[in-house]
Amino acid sequence: MKKGLAGKLKPENFGFSMPVTSPPFDSPPYYYRGIELLAFVYETDDQAAASLVPEGLRLAESPAVAQLLFPNFHFSTLGAYKEVILALNCVWEGQAVTFCVGLLVTNEVGLIGGREPYGFPKLFANIEWSKERNLICAWAERPSGKRICTGVLRPRDNLSPKDVASNPLVTLKVIPSPEENAPPEVCELVLTPINFELITGSDGRGEGFSGPGNVTFDSPSVIDAYYRLPVRRMLAASWGRYNFVLPYGKVIKRYTPVKPAVMDAEGYLQPRVS
Repeated sequence: MKKGLAGKLKPENFGFSMPVTSPPFDSPPYYYRGIELLAFVYETDDQAAASLVPEGLRLAESPAVAQLLFPNFHFSTLGAYKEVILALNCVWEGQAVTFCVGLLVTNEVGLIGGREPYGFPKLFANIEWSKERNLICAWAERPSGKRICTGVLRPRDNLSPKDVASNPLVTLKVIPSPEENAPPEVCELVLTPINFELITGSDGRGEGFSGPGNVTFDSPSVIDAYYRLPVRRMLAASWGRYNFVLPYGKVIKRYTPVKPAVMDAEGYLQPRVS
């Protein structure tokens, strides 16, 4: 048998994402239009919050402030999908930022488009929205039937564009090594600027409302331990329609990687014993 031909695919012909010969998406920016966002802001436990924030960041205030966000992306250049974002208000070198603790998502392109370039810690989940009577509700299940979190809002007070503030998002990007006993190949903090623009209706008013609302962590799960950022006091709840652009991010810190920890039976990470 004759030898086969040598591979001809060169790095300059690699696509932006895998598979490189037919990438599911190209390089940023990514455009999001007419999205809905159900947002909840609340005070939580300082020690619980600090245990989830990587070195280099600090909590912005005490009591710590958390956010539980339910974006419904009706259109984006990464596809149409729903998400849940659990985040903490933090500070990076004097700059207010939002650190993303965990994300849930319903679309594989939305998942890999966030995980691979930016390090958004996304996992698949079942996410639903409901608009019943004068209430807006959203919730996430993982797996289906195991409800992780729920947010409910009664919209009341009209928002204006000046009421909307967007801090950069910070993520902890970790890419493991395929080699045995090796530390991660990538271990870094990534900062991505985001500017949510509240859509204005034909009457000149913002397409957003705040009002009374609440968050519940309905079914504790050590696999997706959102409940470990408990609600101590609700601060704000809102719904709105927005546009934004997801641009390139920036690496702001690189860690010296070490052998990864492992999760114990209660869902807590412990240093790996050689």
